[in-house]
Amino acid sequence: MKYHSLTKDDHTDSSVLRSQFDAGHQIGVICVAKDYLFVRKGFKTYYIAYGDADRIFRRVRMVNASVCCDNGEFRFDYLVVYRDGKELLEVQLPGEKAARMLLEELKDIAPDCEFCAPEVPEEEEAS
Repeated sequence: MKYHSLTKDDHTDSSVLRSQFDAGHQIGVICVAKDYLFVRKGFKTYYIAYGDADRIFRRVRMVNASVCCDNGEFRFDYLVVYRDGKELLEVQLPGEKAARMLLEELKDIAPDCEFCAPEVPEEEEAS
């Protein structure tokens, strides 16, 4: 398996990444390892060291849908990784419970990272 860095400036040895990936555990398409967060997208596996991420948080989107005879609202949870004020990754999680468990685990592993969404300027909120 080939690993691709989300930061483009990290060139960690693939044997180190392989051992971390194998030792980690899966939550949907995400693998939580000791030093790295891995995300599988298609045939590629992306990674980022916890120390390289400035901010990791959960984004919730509510989607209105017409379901057979009634309208419904579906909830989708995403894991978002930020670095240097830019969003590097947004990946859908398998559900609300998995999202909460994942964030609690990441808070223990990466205490230097912020776990809240960035402030949105008021002019962007209005649009």
